[in-house]
Amino acid sequence: MATIDLSSNHLTGVIPQSITKLVVLVDLNLSGNHLTGLIPKNIGHMEMLESLDLSRNHLSGKMPTSFSNLTFLSYMNLSFNNLEGKIPLSTQLQSFDPSTYVGNSGLCGSPLMNLCPGDVVSSTTSHDKYIPNEDEDKLITFGFYVTLVLGFIIGFWGVCGTLVIKTSWRHVYFQFFKNMNDWIHVTLAVFINKFKNNFQVQD
Repeated sequence: MATIDLSSNHLTGVIPQSITKLVVLVDLNLSGNHLTGLIPKNIGHMEMLESLDLSRNHLSGKMPTSFSNLTFLSYMNLSFNNLEGKIPLSTQLQSFDPSTYVGNSGLCGSPLMNLCPGDVVSSTTSHDKYIPNEDEDKLITFGFYVTLVLGFIIGFWGVCGTLVIKTSWRHVYFQFFKNMNDWIHVTLAVFINKFKNNFQVQD
């Protein structure tokens, strides 16, 4: 496994962007130094990382969104830096213990208790959502049943009323059902005879 451990080596300056080209690196430990500046924005290119420790430095700025690409991370420590902003969303980053981010007063979002400003607005908005009261629910239910009854009455009399008023239509309607009834009886009789004949042949 490719690993780099430069912890507690009194390193200064910024983390070079070129380190993100080490895409086969599995373990990177730069903790306990005096590193400043931002975390490389392309750190997500190091997709094979399983362990990342940048704790106890002076890193600042936001966590790059590319952190969400580090799907193999099983250990991470960014504690005691000067990081700020919202923790990017990913399966790994939210699964770590809050101690992973302790000492970065500007960080916010899950798994930390302190919410980001946008999260606070969303939370407030959700409480302000309109919730119908019990009287309005009853009114909606009553309106539904009234509409249902009216629909049935209109539909029923739209058919039956026409048959009552229009004598010619009534005769056609009943003649249709008489013909249908005769057809069913004939078809059924033919089927039974065929079935009996087939049964006798097999005997």
